[in-house]
Amino acid sequence: MNKDQKDRGMKKWNGFFMPETIKMLKDFWQDDIKTPRPHLNETQIEEMERLLSESKDTKILLEITTWKNGFFTLRVGHVTKIDPLNKRIQLQDEHKSTINLDFFSITNVMVK
Repeated sequence: MNKDQKDRGMKKWNGFFMPETIKMLKDFWQDDIKTPRPHLNETQIEEMERLLSESKDTKILLEITTWKNGFFTLRVGHVTKIDPLNKRIQLQDEHKSTINLDFFSITNVMVK
């Protein structure tokens, strides 16, 4: 190949795909990296509940892992409020920001 000629790589092929096809391929690749929600047994749920209520009383820092739509998120903070009616907890992180989490999205709780 001559130095004066530059290959455009994948750009030259993008013109052959319709926008719907490109979106479908991106969604397919996104779905490929998703992970299923882990199954929690009764003992794990009780241990997480104990740590959450202990954090509310003693203000210990917790690492809370949440799952949503196939992806995990790690939150660090202490529990300021537990709302059993709406099944939510309120978490205050190290930067004094308030985070609301659903009980059902929580997959793991550990002491930091």
